[in-house]
Amino acid sequence: MIASPRQFLIVVAIVQGGLLGALIVLIVLNRWFRVRRSTRLNPRREAVDASMRRWAAGTAPLAGVLVGLSRLPVPLAIDALVKWSARVPGERWRQLALALEHNWWARLVRSNSSSARWWKRLECARFLSVAAMPQDAARLTRLINDPHPAVHVAAVACLERMENTALTLTALERLPKLAPTVQAYYAAMLLRSRPVVVEHLQKRLRRSEDPGLARLAEFAARLGEPALRERLTALADHPNPEVRVQAARSLGTFPHRESVAALTRLIADGSWPVRAQAARSLGMIGDVNTLPLVKAALRDDVWWVRLRAALALMRFAAVGRNALLEAEVGSDPYARATAKMVLGLPAQALAEFAA
Repeated sequence: MIASPRQFLIVVAIVQGGLLGALIVLIVLNRWFRVRRSTRLNPRREAVDASMRRWAAGTAPLAGVLVGLSRLPVPLAIDALVKWSARVPGERWRQLALALEHNWWARLVRSNSSSARWWKRLECARFLSVAAMPQDAARLTRLINDPHPAVHVAAVACLERMENTALTLTALERLPKLAPTVQAYYAAMLLRSRPVVVEHLQKRLRRSEDPGLARLAEFAARLGEPALRERLTALADHPNPEVRVQAARSLGTFPHRESVAALTRLIADGSWPVRAQAARSLGMIGDVNTLPLVKAALRDDVWWVRLRAALALMRFAAVGRNALLEAEVGSDPYARATAKMVLGLPAQALAEFAA
């Protein structure tokens, strides 16, 4: 007998109801198992924290910490290490890292550096970021080059504790391919190896045909290293507008006559993003001789350049504010509107926009 549409819909509804019920049961069971597991493991976690606290204070031996860590599941043991790594002084932490080198679970974690499963590689990267030894350099090189973003971001944190030129150069080679926010994180991790970083950038910034030159210039600007000023100034005349944007942006942190000369050219650049960043940097330097150039940028065809020029004028103190007041009643309607908007901004908004 052929089922009617009504019967078919009833069957579908019953099946869907059964599946929904099964899903709810699964969620409840999962939650119950997690709570039960957490209840069982909480005393162990608390014991590890207590052992760490006593050992860090010098009132208990390291053996208690190692025993407590070995009783935890590997992910929780790694969590505990990452949490305590910022609280224990460097020399004592090195003792723990050395002792962990011989623990069975730590050896197992290290072996996961080449695992086919990315979450296992992530566990290894997190562990090595706080407990790496010099002989882990090859593993860390592989992890910093890992295609999975979580893995390489976790692995590069090892540079905060390890001074290794090869690892530093590996991280620097990856920089041009990273998003700006990840670049900022890499910059923080590379501070310990600053001399190596600066020397490498001095060489890379000379390669005018390097496809990653713009990103390297951006990173160099984040460092704010005076030794890089000359190379960044030379990039002001680079044929690639994206490189000139980064040069214009970076030169604002280097108040020097050559910086001012380069920015004087860049504020008249054919690319509007370059002009905008040049106006911003001239405002940061605050050389009154460049005030006419910034005032002229208030009449630029592009709104973003006009805004940057107006914000830059506010950095020139009284003379800049007077220039905006003049523009507010001037003949140019675009300059008039931009000046009025910026003059009406509260101090906090000005600080945020000018950043």
